[in-house]
Amino acid sequence: MFRIVALVAALLGSFIASSAHADRRVALVIGNGKYAQAAPLANPANDARAVAAALERLGFEVVSGYDLGNADLRKTVRAFADKLVGADVAMFFYAGHGLQVGGENYLIPVDAAIRSEADLDFNAVKMDLISRQMDRETKVKIIMLDACRDNPFEKELSRSMGKTRSATVKQGLAEIGTTGGTLIAFATDPGSVALDGETSHSPFTMALLKHIETPGVEIGLMMRRVTKDVFESTGERQRPWTNASLTGELYLKPGDTAGVQTAPPASAANPPQPGGFDDRQLELAMWQAADKSGQAGDYQEYLKKYPTGQFAGLARNRLEALKNKPPGASVNTATADPGRSVDGNQNRLPEEAAELQIGLTLSDRSGIQRRLTLIGFDTRGVDGAFGPGTRNAISKWQTANSFTPASGFLNATQYRTLIEKTETVYANWVAQQQRIRQQQQAAPQPQQQPTASNTPAPQPQQQQGTTARDVIQGIGTITDTIRIFRR
Repeated sequence: MFRIVALVAALLGSFIASSAHADRRVALVIGNGKYAQAAPLANPANDARAVAAALERLGFEVVSGYDLGNADLRKTVRAFADKLVGADVAMFFYAGHGLQVGGENYLIPVDAAIRSEADLDFNAVKMDLISRQMDRETKVKIIMLDACRDNPFEKELSRSMGKTRSATVKQGLAEIGTTGGTLIAFATDPGSVALDGETSHSPFTMALLKHIETPGVEIGLMMRRVTKDVFESTGERQRPWTNASLTGELYLKPGDTAGVQTAPPASAANPPQPGGFDDRQLELAMWQAADKSGQAGDYQEYLKKYPTGQFAGLARNRLEALKNKPPGASVNTATADPGRSVDGNQNRLPEEAAELQIGLTLSDRSGIQRRLTLIGFDTRGVDGAFGPGTRNAISKWQTANSFTPASGFLNATQYRTLIEKTETVYANWVAQQQRIRQQQQAAPQPQQQPTASNTPAPQPQQQQGTTARDVIQGIGTITDTIRIFRR
């Protein structure tokens, strides 16, 4: 008992140190839709007002502005910069028109006329102006841009810049790199166009509002849920993009995870932790301590405190495995029946915690399976689910590359090594798949007789880019696959 208490105390040390400080949150929310020099957008002001209200309920001090001209937009940014002094978390949400030129992103005020490159300097607001204020004052930064709508200024600006320099004017917004402690979310992939929506909110904002106030959901998981909802609601036409370099977990609304039965609420026997410490983090720390020791008594202590906790099933499995394990033997599920890759409730090694810390998405997992298969380690399926088949393949790959123990779970170093060693073969495979799709798209289609005199003329086929479904099947780009290393 004393051993697990000591281990928990060590694991919680960094958590409590950070939690003891005041968590002051400041947000800037802008929604621009009533454009004077372009067709107005229906939703940005509605989107921004709804997001501002949600953030206020979450404890943010909100600086907001709606349908702002150039002067008012800059004044609002300055007010935000002043309020950031002494803040712990900064957030910026923008809905409206945005423009990328030469890899730089610009936010467009409602009174802007963008006809020349000089107009960008005087009539638009560079995204860097806002991100600099956040970087200067806070350690945790969140940027959400629902600003990738089709840009009405693109053609005129391109004409004024000439053929050579106009190539720097591109659709959508440019990818933004992250400094430490930053999460950046685009309503769609960089360089793509987002939808304004057919209801009172854009697809991205509607999904964000659905999840942002869910208690006990870490922001990375929240954004994955937003991505899924947008992708499905737009018929796979729009996929939000997130780039994160957060060094810890961030909960916009602490509390029990919705839909997951966890420990009982705090009481006299289970008081809240100092500094607002979340009981879910205590449970995680206690589980990691028990998992690290591997002792039956520590698993029993975890189950005593969290009989219905999120790791209760694993703890019972571990106890059963320890009970039935011959002396000197170790439990290794990577060598289980190598059937088709499906996730199951199986005994897991302590190395599982290291793999969980990588934060693998479904796309990342599918990419791992594809890469292993390409170099001769059969995962028995490319579906993003790591079951016995995939674990067995990873274990064999670890052995072949002298990684010990060959647990079937990847840590960050092993994941990076796998990506680096398979980059060429994977890139060749991706190029081959793209050539196949292009050939299929270019193949002549059977001619059909028109059934009515008003049948529209056939439109030229447009080459489709890599879709999210492709990525899930392991056909994504190298950038898609190794995006985890930018976090």
